[in-house]
Amino acid sequence: MKNYSALAFAALFATALGTRAGPPFRPVIDGGGRVVSVPAQPQRILSLCTTVTDTLLRLGQKERLAGIDEYSRVVPGATNLAVLGRGSALSREQVLARQIDLAFVWWFQDDAARFLADLQVPVVRIRCNRSREIPATIRLIGQCLDLASAADTLAQSVAERLARLSITNNSTTPPSVYLELYSPFKTSGRDSCLNDLIELAGGRNIAADVSGPILLSAERLIQADPEVILLVEGFATPDSFARRNGMSALAAVKAGRVHTIDRYWLVAGAGLPDAVANLEDIVAGTLHTKR
Repeated sequence: MKNYSALAFAALFATALGTRAGPPFRPVIDGGGRVVSVPAQPQRILSLCTTVTDTLLRLGQKERLAGIDEYSRVVPGATNLAVLGRGSALSREQVLARQIDLAFVWWFQDDAARFLADLQVPVVRIRCNRSREIPATIRLIGQCLDLASAADTLAQSVAERLARLSITNNSTTPPSVYLELYSPFKTSGRDSCLNDLIELAGGRNIAADVSGPILLSAERLIQADPEVILLVEGFATPDSFARRNGMSALAAVKAGRVHTIDRYWLVAGAGLPDAVANLEDIVAGTLHTKR
């Protein structure tokens, strides 16, 4: 009842706005559970989320992306889009100059949300922590852009592929995997899309005993002795990793199972099934070696 009341109020508010000069608005419920009045046909969109940038490009809406954050440049096709900031740090002049009429931010980017709200820009928060949340997130983005049908088709395809992967990539003896993010010994535990990525590919995350982001100690990594090590391209190499104290003794290093992966594989979006397939080839090679 509470959500219905909020939505009814937002609908009345949006209707009132629509009677004024200017474009009409309509209400949506964002990833933070907030009711947001968004333009009926937003044309100047700012994306601070790789998931949103990826979805818009897959839906053929590149011309509506007026700006992205620096991290979104990992998405194929986004390299020539205007970068308006890094993370939550934005350029006021650029936001105003590009006449942003709708912005997408991560659920935790409170500073960016307040900054944009002060500029009278509608802000939709995106929350996509798990692979199973990707289809609903794609549908939300489509709803905001008045592309519900196209977004539903994309979301359904992703959901079906992920469902098949969860069945087929289920090894009874999964190799242990360490996925290092953007600095030494930084990784992600359970209840995360990155943990899902590893498990869907047939591996076992060595940090699955904790939840969320974690900074491992070298001692803990040595104790876990992963069979596969994954490094994000551009942040570390197999050689630089092996030169760290104690790392040359790890099973994965000795066996040459330290791999660099494309940063795009880590995006919680429609490309995740392809990322799983790519990672599965690496994990399958480990299983073959063990046999």
